[in-house]
Amino acid sequence: MFKIDRERKDKMLKNWQEKLLEKYPIKPVIEITSYIEECTTKIMDKLIEALEKGTYEGVEEPIDDLMRFLAVDKDLTPAQSISMLLYLKTLFLTNFPEMKKEEFIKINSIIDTFACIGFNKYMLCREKVFDLRVKQKEKELEMFRRAMEAYEHVYRSYLNGQK
Repeated sequence: MFKIDRERKDKMLKNWQEKLLEKYPIKPVIEITSYIEECTTKIMDKLIEALEKGTYEGVEEPIDDLMRFLAVDKDLTPAQSISMLLYLKTLFLTNFPEMKKEEFIKINSIIDTFACIGFNKYMLCREKVFDLRVKQKEKELEMFRRAMEAYEHVYRSYLNGQK
């Protein structure tokens, strides 16, 4: 089994983080970049753990965090968001050309599992976003209805006062 050394891991993380942030015309604020760094680092650590120990325990939280970030971006499609996790395959192929076929199959399977988890998390987040938008529209309609009732009340009072 090949070994993921610190240098290559850091290089892959930097590349992945740049990929996630490349659509922004200017570098986002430190809070966003730090959030992305934290999510990607945790996901990468969990990928390495799954590779070495075969366990997926604890992977849902960092994937959920990343998917929440991507789900609120109305310019990203679901496919584009999930492709951010699938991009890990490219990173491994690029940074580990000496990797054996069996090793890549194992990594490929882990990343596919992460992508499936990510899709479920993404869809839950998107549903919440749409629910919030519907509730906001309902509130706006209710405010408009109340404004119309108030207008009708004032208008009726005005008409009754003219008779």
